[in-house]
Amino acid sequence: MNNALLQRSFLHPEVSVRAAWWLGLGWLVVVVRGLFLDVMDVDASQYASMAMEMSQNGSWLQVQHRGADYLDKPPLLFWLSAVSFNIFGIHNWSYKLPSMLAAMAGIYAVYRFGLIYYKPQTARNAAMMLAFSLGLVLLCNDVRTDTLLLGFSACAAWMLAEFMERGGHKWWIGAFVCIGFAMLAKGPIGLVATGFAAGTHVMLRRDWKNILRWQWLAGLGVALLVLAPMCWGLYQQFDLHPEKEINGRIGVSGLYFFFWEQSFGRITGENVWKNDTPAWYFVHVYLWAFLPWCLLLIAALVVKFKDLFFQKFKIPTGAEAFSLGGFVLTFAALSMSKYKLPHYVFITLPWAAVLAAAWLESAMERKVSATMAKILLAIPSFALFAAGAFILFKVFPGGPVWVWVVWVVAGALWLFSNRLKKQLPEDASSLTRRGAFALLAAAFVLNFYFYPNLLPYQQTAMAPRWAAEHGIPAEKLASGRRHGHAFDFYAGRICPRFGTVEEIRAHAQTNGAYYLYADDAVRGEINAAGVHYEEAARFGHFQVALLKPMFLDPGTRTASLRPVYLLKIFPEDP
Repeated sequence: MNNALLQRSFLHPEVSVRAAWWLGLGWLVVVVRGLFLDVMDVDASQYASMAMEMSQNGSWLQVQHRGADYLDKPPLLFWLSAVSFNIFGIHNWSYKLPSMLAAMAGIYAVYRFGLIYYKPQTARNAAMMLAFSLGLVLLCNDVRTDTLLLGFSACAAWMLAEFMERGGHKWWIGAFVCIGFAMLAKGPIGLVATGFAAGTHVMLRRDWKNILRWQWLAGLGVALLVLAPMCWGLYQQFDLHPEKEINGRIGVSGLYFFFWEQSFGRITGENVWKNDTPAWYFVHVYLWAFLPWCLLLIAALVVKFKDLFFQKFKIPTGAEAFSLGGFVLTFAALSMSKYKLPHYVFITLPWAAVLAAAWLESAMERKVSATMAKILLAIPSFALFAAGAFILFKVFPGGPVWVWVVWVVAGALWLFSNRLKKQLPEDASSLTRRGAFALLAAAFVLNFYFYPNLLPYQQTAMAPRWAAEHGIPAEKLASGRRHGHAFDFYAGRICPRFGTVEEIRAHAQTNGAYYLYADDAVRGEINAAGVHYEEAARFGHFQVALLKPMFLDPGTRTASLRPVYLLKIFPEDP
């Protein structure tokens, strides 16, 4: 092969920094595209509608959901998105923007953390592995509280490491401010996960001087100051009103719920949320959430525990154990919960990235381990390209030419890079860039093609848009018993929701004709009750966050759709 071509190659070690910048630009383009995609039912659309409700009613400390008291997630996501709505207006991107910025802060924190304990290239690779992991890309699109939790907890751990290694009051104050914000994002897990990371580091380093420091108690005071507005709101909303019924219970303390029941209660069983998932649930989640680095992580953990065993569970001065404790102990604690969803474990992604990057760096220095590392990365990378091909060929065939061109070119470049690896000296950075490129190609297909074709099947968003296009004001919209939070968000207001035919009929008698979003069951009840209506529009709805084989197959997709309607309900003659 022409030597000049090798020297210009995108993956040549001499162009490492330039290649990383181009990959970073590609990542930004793909993630920004995700900002403009519709929010999905159930969680993301609920939080978006609650932030919209908060921006409209001005109830910042006493959080409400559809006008009722809300006690589940802390308010940081609602606060930040509501502020964004007030500044930029109510849009998909203005809801997601604060969370995307928090994710970027988390990536930066991993890089800065890596600089403390590792070579600069290992720090860059760890940051790249976090940024180019499937879970993080999904979190920047399907925005929930976990995106903020990940970003602030990573920043907290980085600043704690800076303080413990180099001193400086700004670092411990910043660390506990970030812990406070992490707790405001999703509860005590923001403190616990950071404590797992720092505590493991202290214990395995035998760094006893860092155990009894006055800054830890003072730092908790800093975190409590950050939490004070939320605590005051919870106290006023719930603790002063024990007569309120919350989630079917009387006498609920908002403060107790936040500091104990919301997180620890899922382990003890006190929390009402239970789905009894098995303890190993998050293991298979990580096989896709940490693509394409998941197999590298497994190797890193095996080697890490082997080394610890022979070192008698003591790491040398200059080494770190934040990543091991932050990943393993947090993963284990979350696995004990009686209610699990895939995104709960994404808080561990920064530490998985550090572990994988550190192992890859050491593996590439040994011939046998280097060969293993290449295989462990090539298999998930190939799986990402195969998944993209499956989407383009099978799930939504016949897409625009430009999407196919980008995909074919990306695949050719990836294959070309794997051929070049036989002729160019390789290091951990070149291997990381190949994995990042594979993820970027898959993320491009997701955000530029798959989701734009998938989300139109979410009729809780499409129905309000149809109404607006046909001149129907949002004030004339309501929904039947089945309801998606996206219906409120895309209507731009909290729409009435009726549980009985009597309520449906009474609303028309009081307010005149209106349009009801209903499924077959509600329509059948209306027919049986003799309510006067006409069908304004019919749609085929699918719960897009819960993909099923029947929907993914174009031949059976129509049969997987649930009929829903906009029915014009008329008042009855007096």
